[in-house]
Amino acid sequence: MFKYRIHKEADNVKFKETCEKLIRGVDNLTPEEPLIDVDGTIIQKFTCWEGNITIFNDYEIDAFYIDSDINLDDILK
Repeated sequence: MFKYRIHKEADNVKFKETCEKLIRGVDNLTPEEPLIDVDGTIIQKFTCWEGNITIFNDYEIDAFYIDSDINLDDILK
């Protein structure tokens, strides 16, 4: 499992940009319907043949991070 801390604060603009970057950078990536919490937190899950990617734009802990089965170093730089 790979973990990426994208931004030290939750950020809707960076969240959207990162989702778009992943869709362009990972072959056959399929987004699921995002989960939106009452505090504004968004959890976006993606699946592909290599594994799963979950993006958290978490307002409760004020962080923007990714948990991934796939190494995303080259895509996120």
